[in-house]
Amino acid sequence: MGRQAAVKEKDLINVQAAAFLRAVHGLKQEEIAGILGNVSQSHVSRLLRQARELGWLEVVYRFTGTDRLPPERLEYLRRLVESKGLDKVLKEIDVGSGVRVRRTLVIDSGTGTSRKAIDLRLTRLGAAAAGRLGELLQRSDVCAVTWGSTVSHVVDGLAAAPPHLAPGRTIRFVPVCAEPTEQASNRDTSSHLAQRLQRILRASDPQPPSLTGVFALIPRRYRGAEAAVLRKFVDQAGSYREIFGTHTPLIDRVDSLLTSAGASRRVMGLVHEELLRAGSTPSKPLTSAKLSELVAGDIGGIIIPKPGLNAAARREVEQLAAMWTGVTLAHLLRIARQADRTGRPGVILVALGSDRAEIVAEAVRRGLVNELIVDRQLANALTRLLS
Repeated sequence: MGRQAAVKEKDLINVQAAAFLRAVHGLKQEEIAGILGNVSQSHVSRLLRQARELGWLEVVYRFTGTDRLPPERLEYLRRLVESKGLDKVLKEIDVGSGVRVRRTLVIDSGTGTSRKAIDLRLTRLGAAAAGRLGELLQRSDVCAVTWGSTVSHVVDGLAAAPPHLAPGRTIRFVPVCAEPTEQASNRDTSSHLAQRLQRILRASDPQPPSLTGVFALIPRRYRGAEAAVLRKFVDQAGSYREIFGTHTPLIDRVDSLLTSAGASRRVMGLVHEELLRAGSTPSKPLTSAKLSELVAGDIGGIIIPKPGLNAAARREVEQLAAMWTGVTLAHLLRIARQADRTGRPGVILVALGSDRAEIVAEAVRRGLVNELIVDRQLANALTRLLS
């Protein structure tokens, strides 16, 4: 029974009812008191507190009055919650392309490493990140979206509180990662996320192109003519041509890209096992341990090598990266650099957990990130790593 036993039996039903009315119907305490009958507003307040203690109710606050605050005041308030140490090291880091992180948002997502705890932390991160994403989308015309659970939680947060776009504003959403071939398509794939975003922000607009049916990886065992045939098959898919292969591909018009990062221990998490099989040859099996020795991780499916590799290791990483059919490193660089000049959102990287510090640090060093949204554990790990 635990904490539930501490709640008086006669109050238990009211605690459940109050939590349901508050969370599902958004009723105020006075309204809940009226429905329950013969219950005061202060008693409802106590019931809701008990519901939170029992884990039945989570309260998420989102400020929607940014349009009423002067820009300088808004900037001051944002800086109050930033990680000062991380902000300092990001300003001092030597960035190869010249593109520095424009703004960092650090979220207190909680603690815990169980599957349930991670999901709750991702929910908190996604809800907070969605508020910032809603602001950024006001300056975007074509937004690309990668894949994965973290990005999916951000989209969930956006669905819970959709941003109010200016009248006449439209945004086109574009998937830039193809699909797993050895598992069913799911809500975390790039195509599904682009469709969800389109429904949330502009339900009446044409649906985004879909990469469903286009495989994400061309296995390394196919070489020469076989590999060329498979690549041609991918290139001829209608939506793939529209996104990547026409004379005026959508990828060249992208001014914002929402992505997360995969840690070196599980590169390309959505298709990690498929990556290991596709990257193996009869004489050289690829394992997670071997992969983690070669790469810092991935950004939306783009493998980023560890710094300091010898020539043979670099060739190995290049061969693995060549299997990928989605968005490329050159695309990310173009989006980040253009945003740095124009003030468009650019590459928006959302990540959770200290195990992402290596890949996020490498992405920052390479000038691939314009907007960084992380939880406090990752912020602290990044500060230590980049100092």
